[in-house]
Amino acid sequence: MVCAICQANSGTPHTIREMMFGKRDEFLYWECHACGCLQIAEIPASLAQYYPDNYYSFSQSLEASDAWWYRAYFKAPRLAPLIRRIRKDPFFADGKFQSIVAAKPKPGARILDVGCGGGHLVSVLRLVGFDAQGIDPFATSETLPHIRRITLEEAPGNWDLITFNHALEHMPDHVSVLRLARQKLSHRGTCLVRIPVAAWAWKNYGPNWVQLDAPRHLLIHTKESFRRAAELAGFQVAAIVFDSTIFQFVGSELYERDIPLHQMEAHTAALPADKIRAYVARTEALNRDHQGDQASFYLKVTGPG
Repeated sequence: MVCAICQANSGTPHTIREMMFGKRDEFLYWECHACGCLQIAEIPASLAQYYPDNYYSFSQSLEASDAWWYRAYFKAPRLAPLIRRIRKDPFFADGKFQSIVAAKPKPGARILDVGCGGGHLVSVLRLVGFDAQGIDPFATSETLPHIRRITLEEAPGNWDLITFNHALEHMPDHVSVLRLARQKLSHRGTCLVRIPVAAWAWKNYGPNWVQLDAPRHLLIHTKESFRRAAELAGFQVAAIVFDSTIFQFVGSELYERDIPLHQMEAHTAALPADKIRAYVARTEALNRDHQGDQASFYLKVTGPG
């Protein structure tokens, strides 16, 4: 096999099971010895069956009563920790919105969310005042006017910010996708890519690392392999923010016990408080050391398009 990123042909095979829904189907992945990128050996012809209608990203729920909280979260980032504690909303806790805040888009900026699912993030961004649109060829419906069931190639250009919020890993040929995103950006625009990163959790849990997510995740980068892909696409990595959560521990340890992810909520509720505190402390340390299992990469265009 040849690496999709660096073209090296030396690697290690790994057998990874589907465990989000507990199907336990096995898939062969390949870990490049040169750049560390993990990639599925063969994309299943029936990949759609692994994205059922209840797949988490297809949710469109957005309460109008949350408007004040979203605006406060964006306009006063220093309040973010307090808001997360008060609201206990997974949306605030997982870093999606904070990654947009860190990109510092100007008021009214044009933002394109690629792989938007049900469009929750796009709806929030519009609520805050951005000209946000979402595209997803697998969106279950186009009932929201700002969501379109099209590919990035079909989307218009001239965006101030293009985001891939845990979407790129579901796509093949990352260099080509990033090149296309580069072409769609406005002058001095930013491409924000949030992805799983093979670091400590991969080394520690191996095939049970929860963010392998076979077979939906087709390519899973190391920090080094993603930097190489971005540079090949004509970007420079302006900043990297590791934003992993205790999910890397809780989910992976479920898989070690052969428990599917859809049962996580009940098991998490039973965790003692001291264990959760230990997970939180370890997560913060891994993020500081750039060893967390997910990160936000902020990309800027290098040279002429």
